[in-house]
Amino acid sequence: MNKYTCRILAASIVIALSFGAGVEAKGSRTRITTDPVLTEKALAAQMDQVSADKNVNFNNMLLQKNLSDSLGEVATPEASSLDIDLKGAVVTSIQNNRDITIADLQRKEAESDVRKAAAAKNPQIGYSWTGNQFKAQKMVDAKTGAILGSYNRSYNQGVNVSMPIWTGGNIEGAINQARYAKNISDLEYYKTEADTKLSAVEAYYKYLETIKLAGVQAESVNDYASHLNNVQQQFDAGIVAKLDVLSSNVSLANAKQKSIAADNARDLAEANLNNIMRIPMNTKLNPLDKDFPEPEFDLTLEQAIAMAEKYRWELIESDYNVRIAKEALRIARSGYMPTISVGGGYSWDEAALSKIDKDDWALLGKISWSIWDGGSADAAIKKANEEIKVAQEQLLQAREGVELEVRQDYLNILAAKEQIRATEAAVAQAEEAYKIATVRYSSGVGINLDVLDAELQLNTARTNYITALYDYNIGLATLEHAMGIPAVIHPEFANAK
Repeated sequence: MNKYTCRILAASIVIALSFGAGVEAKGSRTRITTDPVLTEKALAAQMDQVSADKNVNFNNMLLQKNLSDSLGEVATPEASSLDIDLKGAVVTSIQNNRDITIADLQRKEAESDVRKAAAAKNPQIGYSWTGNQFKAQKMVDAKTGAILGSYNRSYNQGVNVSMPIWTGGNIEGAINQARYAKNISDLEYYKTEADTKLSAVEAYYKYLETIKLAGVQAESVNDYASHLNNVQQQFDAGIVAKLDVLSSNVSLANAKQKSIAADNARDLAEANLNNIMRIPMNTKLNPLDKDFPEPEFDLTLEQAIAMAEKYRWELIESDYNVRIAKEALRIARSGYMPTISVGGGYSWDEAALSKIDKDDWALLGKISWSIWDGGSADAAIKKANEEIKVAQEQLLQAREGVELEVRQDYLNILAAKEQIRATEAAVAQAEEAYKIATVRYSSGVGINLDVLDAELQLNTARTNYITALYDYNIGLATLEHAMGIPAVIHPEFANAK
């Protein structure tokens, strides 16, 4: 290369760099009002749309006669019964849950991503075979003029090996990102198990609550029916007015309505629990727990928050996201770094593998360094720095959210515990008040309204007591979930710190 050519090349590089350095990509100024032009175009496009007439079906299939004949014979699945307790409900739900299965498969996907990222550091071996056919050319000896022959085919084969030595941290950063993503997928798996456990606990206790509430409503119906019978007898004897009979009848009808709704809620809760456990929906469940437990609770709020900050899945995931963002910065900075690789191989110009020429080998060393990429690496570094800040803010945001959640769950437990004692006393007092009102009315001293009000208050007190027990047990399960307590003890937890 002569001096003139070198000067032209150097001048071209300087001019390109000067123009590239002067180009700075900036975002356009952000509007703070709507664009009337876009709005007008959208309205015009909407007006141009042609609405097709739709034949709406107003025939209620459920009200058609002989509907069963048109549907044909449908086999009713055989119902079965199952004795179940809280432990059995949770175990069955976790074993059969599809979300857990999906999360486990995603863990394996993430593990494959780690191996794929790590493969970039391994030697790469390649083989190539090339065959060409072209118009025949006569070969003539330059000295004698004799025709030596003609050739219209050529072949080339080669085996090459290459291996990166230094990439400026690009490959290492990608490997670490894949590893952290695998850690996050593990945490999502554990979290899905805990979510499933909480759902099963809630469904089981909801079913138990609805059973008890249905019993309360049934008992209320019996009380109103017994009182109506007493009122009717006194009316027949001419002791009380017709108004007492009517009022008692209305109260009994209202109680029956509530009882029907309670029975329906119980059946729905049973179906929901069956669904969570993924067993046949028509399975008749028989809860072995006849009453709500009242376990002691002596954990302090500070202990609960400290445990959640250490073990809560979302916080650990947020920490890994910060690390992933830092590895993205490492990858971005590698754009300024040179890359070094080595390699070697054999090549030969024959069609068969057996014709390898052992002397036709080569060893290669390569250094690549992008002197100027138009600012791409600089922009990537700036973006990575901002992503780190975003991940850090999300980590702090998650910590604040977890602390608030734990605090709310903890206070709800304390409130439910106090409500249990208060409603328990209210039930005893309401039962006594109902007995007194009933005796007074039978004796002709009290009035019918006193009995109806006493029965209503007794029903309310019993309902509140059951609800308080339900809230307390659900509160314990919710707080356990908020603290990050695992639902399944995996072998890898043994080495956890």
